[in-house]
Amino acid sequence: MGMISRLDAINHMLLMAGESMVDNLDVDTGGMDTEVCQGVLDRVLTDFQFRGLANNKYIKKFRLTSDGKIFLGNGVLSAELISDHNSTDNYRIIGVARSDTDTPSAIQYLFNVTDQSDRWKKDTDYHVEMVVKIEWKDLDSVIQRAIVAQAARQYQLIMQGDVEADKYLQELEVMYTTRGRAADVDDKRQTIFGSGTRRLRDIHRRAGSYNDPSRFRYWRTHNG
Repeated sequence: MGMISRLDAINHMLLMAGESMVDNLDVDTGGMDTEVCQGVLDRVLTDFQFRGLANNKYIKKFRLTSDGKIFLGNGVLSAELISDHNSTDNYRIIGVARSDTDTPSAIQYLFNVTDQSDRWKKDTDYHVEMVVKIEWKDLDSVIQRAIVAQAARQYQLIMQGDVEADKYLQELEVMYTTRGRAADVDDKRQTIFGSGTRRLRDIHRRAGSYNDPSRFRYWRTHNG
């Protein structure tokens, strides 16, 4: 749980723009500035989480007991099938998150893009990399601080547009964003071999089609 409240975050944004701080987040008493601050903060928060930089990315294994849908739950921002599976035509199956409605609370399920189907086989291990939504209060403090730094810079540009202030806030944004990313990587226990794209991970693990003997040419030498 983070130590920075939304009120503290909003007041920091107001302060960096040279405006008066507020006692609460009530729009009626705080005015338009408070409303704009909250809107900017929410957008930066969403951007961080979409990129999986808020300790909100993890891998989950699904195994069905009968053919059917793989339900991912609600609050899923994105999902990707990372284990290797082939279709009946021997094409690699691509799996992504999808829902039947566009409401934020809709339950997401894994969709087979290759076969255009939401049905998956039983007794098969499907490994899915998921990015989920996390509430502000549940974020680590270092992640909260990185988000506030970016939001403060954006808010100052919108409301004041001071070039010199932007340079100062840019330095703070870079520093706190770097710390936030470092904390996120540390919490995931990642290394340069475990992160990156699927192909980089497969090369390191010598897995999948990259270790297919049929793709290599073998030479045999003779004496005499």
